[in-house]
Amino acid sequence: MTLLDAARRSSALPLMELCQAAHDRKLASGRPQTLALYEIEPPGLAETQSLHSDVVPVAVCCLDRIGHADLLHALACGFDVIYLQVCSASQAREHQRQEVELVRSLGGLGRIVLFDGAAGVDRRLAARLLPFPAVAPEVLAVGSRRDTARASAAALLPTSVGHAALPEQAPYGTVRLDNDLCNSCNSCVWVCPTDALSLTENAGALSFVESLCTQCGLCVSICPQRAMGLEPGMDLTAYAVLPSVLGKERKQAASGSAGPASGAAPDAGSEALQTYAAATPLFSEHDLSSAPETRHTGRV
Repeated sequence: MTLLDAARRSSALPLMELCQAAHDRKLASGRPQTLALYEIEPPGLAETQSLHSDVVPVAVCCLDRIGHADLLHALACGFDVIYLQVCSASQAREHQRQEVELVRSLGGLGRIVLFDGAAGVDRRLAARLLPFPAVAPEVLAVGSRRDTARASAAALLPTSVGHAALPEQAPYGTVRLDNDLCNSCNSCVWVCPTDALSLTENAGALSFVESLCTQCGLCVSICPQRAMGLEPGMDLTAYAVLPSVLGKERKQAASGSAGPASGAAPDAGSEALQTYAAATPLFSEHDLSSAPETRHTGRV
């Protein structure tokens, strides 16, 4: 059993060492890896670990500090299933639920299980699993935690998914602009805390970088014309880090021209994600089906 103090660790990714060890074990043995994170040890966990060396139980101080970036990185880099105990503090449970929902939307569907400490967890931990493809942890641990989450989601989801729809209040997404209402006051640019919004040099149009947007909503709330709106989601293509002109998709639609539209999820990617979600079962006590081909399939 490992003890992890998530509140005090200076590392941006507190599960990094565990991911590296799991990746090495999977590379050497080909066996699936299971991670169990808890604050209060569930019954039978110690016996399960003694019988199954690929089950890694970790006692975590401040379990609510384990966020979606940590969980996505762990799933992409070595662990096939994560068991996550429900936070003991009632005020932290809603935040934890939102983080888990976000992970499931970004490739962790069927691979992360919340449990409340009831009996039977030891039996489920010992269930037979099929290993998923894994990427070396250091490959995805780049830049900020947001960058790591995005890279991990790209590794987990099928290559055909270019855009992932996310639940409300997700910290990723795009901004919609109604050009008919916008009076070019530029209030949204001055209030944006991450510089996701800026002005183009030539025409002074609104430029937007999806990867920088945290969906804080300040631009929406300050707009006097109510010309802006938020759309949660994650662009998994290279366009996410490139500036695009807001409102361009409306002009293109009117003129019949083609091109990538800012603020709109690609239809093909959305359909592929729905197909993936329908084909990926929730956790079964008996097995998990292999994941579809991803951007990093074959890289271990």
